[in-house]
Amino acid sequence: MNYLIEEQSQLTELEPKFLQLRDSPGYVAVDTEFLREKTYNAKLCLVQLGIGDDQYCIDVLAIPDLSAIAALFADQQVLKLFHAARQDMEVLYQTLGVLPKPIFDTQLAAAFCGSDMQIAYSALVKERLDIELPKSQARTDWTRRPLLADQLAYAADDVTHLEHLYQRALNDMTAQGKMQWYDQELRAYYDVELYVIDPAKAYLRLSGGGLKLAQQYTLKALAEWREATAQKRDIPRTWVLKDDLLFDLALRRPMTAEAVRTLGVFGKRSVDRLAPLAAKIISEVEVGEERLWSSVEPLDKQAKNLCKAMMKELAGYAEQHSVAQGLLATRKDIEALYRDRASDKLLEGWRETLVGRPLLEFAGSRAA
Repeated sequence: MNYLIEEQSQLTELEPKFLQLRDSPGYVAVDTEFLREKTYNAKLCLVQLGIGDDQYCIDVLAIPDLSAIAALFADQQVLKLFHAARQDMEVLYQTLGVLPKPIFDTQLAAAFCGSDMQIAYSALVKERLDIELPKSQARTDWTRRPLLADQLAYAADDVTHLEHLYQRALNDMTAQGKMQWYDQELRAYYDVELYVIDPAKAYLRLSGGGLKLAQQYTLKALAEWREATAQKRDIPRTWVLKDDLLFDLALRRPMTAEAVRTLGVFGKRSVDRLAPLAAKIISEVEVGEERLWSSVEPLDKQAKNLCKAMMKELAGYAEQHSVAQGLLATRKDIEALYRDRASDKLLEGWRETLVGRPLLEFAGSRAA
């Protein structure tokens, strides 16, 4: 049964059911609907909970006190089932101040069982349960009220099958001896820094390896200003300044408001206000001695061929172990392993013995 919870009293009535989850079945299926188009942080609109045969669509825009939901997500005795959990965890953490824990991610689990790393929920339901889900509300505006019957049915579907996907994946990974791999990979999901961006670290989202030293520190300062401005005004960072224009400022390093104006990076309405500010930021940049991004020389033909062969070897490992190739490594990971013979990703944890060391041995034998 699908229930719409749109009043505080209805949510209060659900609280005893949340507590009962600790004993049976020990988990709850979770999904969210949100909107991110015009704000910095996603706007949470709906929280869907699947408990047994019932689905509860909680209208968070209509209910002022969401502490009962926050308490459920913080309850360590109740496992939260998600599909593609990171976006949901981000919006829940930013809205409720609580990071759901512990969780199970059916998308991640599916990748460990041979499915595509980014497989959609509807595709996984079709692949594993042979059930076709409607897609009519995939691009709906979840801020509009009242919520229509078709919207609620679509939202409820997103948690209806999570329990079955969870049980299926759990059985498969246990039988294949992959639970330890999965548990290691899941630990990263609990890192709060994934869901909150420190403006001082905003430059890490960019790639400035081709810039000179002073340009790199200028890009870092501008990226910090842009991120802090976007957060303060609650608008997308590209509304403050797009990436290509941010790089233009870092490359040219104009030190005066007039010099900034000539670049044309700001619109007519904002240039008088932002040009002096940008010039001030750039002129006050303190250039350090170490590069923020390392410059990487292009691979020669022989190296490219070896990395290509390593990718084919990786594909063989993925097929052998029935694990999504993208979960094991990307081409960028392979090239980093080739260049440095070291890798924070491929030579740590479950990947080290599965692919990291074998790939190094393969590269060594081919080079010889």
